[in-house]
Amino acid sequence: MSTTIRVSIPTRDRFALLAEATGRPMTQLLDEAADALERKLFFEQLNKRYDELRGEPDTWVPVETERQVESGAVGDRSS
Repeated sequence: MSTTIRVSIPTRDRFALLAEATGRPMTQLLDEAADALERKLFFEQLNKRYDELRGEPDTWVPVETERQVESGAVGDRSS
């Protein structure tokens, strides 16, 4: 199923050039752009929350403790 969305002419032109350069349809490029924006927002929100947690010692200390325990497991190649 598809639908029509309105974009500015410069944006349409940019996607047309990208489609030509990559050999992929504009719809696929729009999907990829939306995916990239979702990932960007996810990590911005994640980083913001970690910054907030760093300001809460009672909450941040257990996070750091867990990281230290896990970092030891990463280097363990005994299995």
